[in-house]
Amino acid sequence: MMFQSTKVGIIGLGYVGLSLVKSLCDKGYRVLGVDVDRDRVEGLLASKTPNESISSSDLERFISADLLHATTDPALLQDVETVIIAVPTPLSEDGEADYRFLVNACELISNHLKADALLINESTSHPGTLRDLIAPIIIKSRSDKAKDIKFACSPERVNPGDLKFTHANTPRVVSGLDDAACHRVRDFYSDFVGDVFLASTPEVAEMSKLLENSFRLVNISFINEISDYCLAKGIPVREVIAAASTKPFGFMPFYPGAGVGGHCIPVDPVYLIESAKAQGCELPLLNGALKSNEERHNSIISHIGKELEGFKGKSVLLIGVAYKSNVSDTRETPANRIFEGLRKAGADVHWHDPLVSSWNESQSTDLNSRKWDAALVLTVHKETDISELLSHSKVVFDSTGVVPKSGDKVKLV
Repeated sequence: MMFQSTKVGIIGLGYVGLSLVKSLCDKGYRVLGVDVDRDRVEGLLASKTPNESISSSDLERFISADLLHATTDPALLQDVETVIIAVPTPLSEDGEADYRFLVNACELISNHLKADALLINESTSHPGTLRDLIAPIIIKSRSDKAKDIKFACSPERVNPGDLKFTHANTPRVVSGLDDAACHRVRDFYSDFVGDVFLASTPEVAEMSKLLENSFRLVNISFINEISDYCLAKGIPVREVIAAASTKPFGFMPFYPGAGVGGHCIPVDPVYLIESAKAQGCELPLLNGALKSNEERHNSIISHIGKELEGFKGKSVLLIGVAYKSNVSDTRETPANRIFEGLRKAGADVHWHDPLVSSWNESQSTDLNSRKWDAALVLTVHKETDISELLSHSKVVFDSTGVVPKSGDKVKLV
């Protein structure tokens, strides 16, 4: 069943929403993007991209071909057959699951949905979100009790900055609250995704996303601990990983770094932990991994402090404050804790990131603006000038393992 040229509504025009815009418009879908941020909407209509998930030229091409329209008015959804919720599910200031964006999105669109619309949730949350949160909000607010609306989910699998894995070649897990919803959501994604897995219930689909990212958090936290041990013993941890990777079964390599960041890996496990707690179930291993990641900055700062014999009067430059390579996203970046920790230790801290112009109420510093006592490499982009970094730093501490060795000048952390 082909859905090309059918109008699709996307609620939330951030990384996930705009990556969907690109994939759908490239397939010939007409897309209506809805966002409460008027500045973002106006920027998109002027073909100005807010992030790496879509280019300005793509926006211009889609808009001129009448394939894309962005708006703050949810009333325009009334004739849209398929509506996708792609809003953030972040953590609150207290580090707890924050459902405000998801609840607000449901309340915003509930009375503007077509009577027989397919409503798909892509926002990550706990198992039961579609059945126990989204559907009740929509049903309660509508005079027809949403009797013909089909509720489905397909947790997003966007990997910002990844040019290899796209919507087309990244398998998707889908499900719905009834058979009709399951069939419609499977047919919809099958038109622009190569491999679609139909889960028996929405809870299976929702849980699969939390398992994916909790698995990564546990293993990254574990390899960071192993890295600290190897550093103390003088053992090159990346060579250890390479040696272990020669085993053709039972081992999967993970690599140490400054800690995980972004909108998924450090966030999704919190939704799982809170849901488990509500069921009277404890997840001590996952809790430990989360705490280990939150404290990763302490071991890095401690090691650098010993090498520099203290931070007082020392200038330290952080390289890369985005949470991963080749993106400008600083959400949940481990650079936050490292920056504050170095300052508290007495260092004169600055930062440089060729993709981030403003962060922590300050601006990116030129690499060659002065001679740095130390540089700490957290993230390396294609645009990062390693040669300038090496020539303007007395010593470089590398948490990525990608900076070329330069005698005793480059030290791994």
